Amino acid sequence: MRMKKIVALFLALTLVLTLFAGCGQKSENTGKTTDTQKSDTSSSTSSKSEEKTLVYGLAGDIDDFDPFSNQTLRFIKTLGYNCYESLLHINENMQYEMDLAESYEHPDDLTYIFKLRKGVKFHNGNTMTAEDVKFSIERAIDPNVGSWLGAYFTQVKSVEIVDENTVKINLSEVSPAFLDGVCMLKIINKGTEGALKQKPIGTGPFKFISWAPNDNITLEKFADYWDASKVKIEKLILKPIPDQTVAMTNLEAGSINLYEDLSIANAIAAGAKDNIKVLTSKTSNSTALFEVGLHNVPAFSDPKVMAAICHALDKETINKEVYNNMAKVIWSPFPSGAKYFVNLEGNTFDLEKAKALLNETQYKDGFEFKLTVMAGDTMGEQIAVIWQAALAQIGVNLKINIVEFSVWLEEYLDRSYDMILNQYPMAGTDPSTYCNQIIYPLLSYQAANIPGLGDFINQGKTESNDAKRAEIYKKIQELIFEYKPVISIVEAPLVYGATVNLKGVEINPVGHTFLKNATLE
Repeated sequence: MRMKKIVALFLALTLVLTLFAGCGQKSENTGKTTDTQKSDTSSSTSSKSEEKTLVYGLAGDIDDFDPFSNQTLRFIKTLGYNCYESLLHINENMQYEMDLAESYEHPDDLTYIFKLRKGVKFHNGNTMTAEDVKFSIERAIDPNVGSWLGAYFTQVKSVEIVDENTVKINLSEVSPAFLDGVCMLKIINKGTEGALKQKPIGTGPFKFISWAPNDNITLEKFADYWDASKVKIEKLILKPIPDQTVAMTNLEAGSINLYEDLSIANAIAAGAKDNIKVLTSKTSNSTALFEVGLHNVPAFSDPKVMAAICHALDKETINKEVYNNMAKVIWSPFPSGAKYFVNLEGNTFDLEKAKALLNETQYKDGFEFKLTVMAGDTMGEQIAVIWQAALAQIGVNLKINIVEFSVWLEEYLDRSYDMILNQYPMAGTDPSTYCNQIIYPLLSYQAANIPGLGDFINQGKTESNDAKRAEIYKKIQELIFEYKPVISIVEAPLVYGATVNLKGVEINPVGHTFLKNATLE
């Protein structure tokens, strides 16, 4: 049991860390969704021979191309859905959409049957069959491989090949979030697994050509792609540009067409340019929040104290001043695009009410606590300063503790903080994975005294009735809001910059980027 908790915590932390680099800097409305509309008044920035080359700027390089070992969001959202493919993917509306699967059936709670597209080719010329799908799933759960994907398939009992284009998956227990895992799993050609770290071989619209470390990853349109008529980009170049100032200069010059995870400041700057636009998703799957050391700070054990400090949390000002109104204020621990999201009323900003509540406690003369913020998280620091100023008006002294990553990580893992600023992704459409990997470990710490929370999390994981699940997750959200082991701040936006001539990019609320329908006009 202890090992399972450690593994779950590790997976949760990995998700947190892969997103935290973008901390509130993400958001996209592209393709079918909306982007900031501008007419393309600039002249073409590329010659005729280059006009179908899309250059995608990244904040860092990718040095592992194996989807079973590389769990960074940068890899998943770029190569994961453009070089590789899954049976299904989560679209911009947080719904499942077919990829390598033509259809699927769910005849009972423990069975999934996938019908595969016929004639799909891998980049090495081999035809995809049910054997490749079976191999991919079994590789994910193979303990000798140790893939991070294994956590999504713990309920898989067996995988059967019904025929060349049909796979039957049998589960050992009900798993409502199973399809989220299917969306994450990349299908690989059996026999190529040993080469994938250096050379990705998938079925996606773009085929790997070369990698020059810290300079570029070059791909080209896959001529035998199963949906090739929709692919208009002939060459895709992923270019690491860690410095966002340099990236903005490149965007404005047209030497790159797309850049991930813009800071809010650069998003504002991009919006003022004639030849750059901002792309944002309809919703974000990521929540900026405070983790609260209810088990470490005596004052936090008083519900009136917690209500008071929340009434001093001015989320609207945070959204305006820190996120330029690009975030969404929420009180639920779940992002608004998640299944079973409840729009809780929350504690409105009211300093008089906050002071009155505090006066009803033994802390009417105030108290002090420390908020840990990771060094370099400038937006987190802004949030902390805004809250610090408001808390001071009710007599509470918030000490902002800015620490290096190693110290932040130690406090996070040990749960030794008074309070710590963090950001969580939902990692899919279903809240059961989130609750099990993120909330459940808190039961040993600040959530230990929340009645029924652990039972509700376990029930939600295996309950198949949708109405019952809705009630379970409603109760979980209400309990977390009431006891406040975490305090949600905003649904953090996903923000990308793009040249105005780039159309058709699709970015879902999880942050996955789909370039299949992209065009340069």
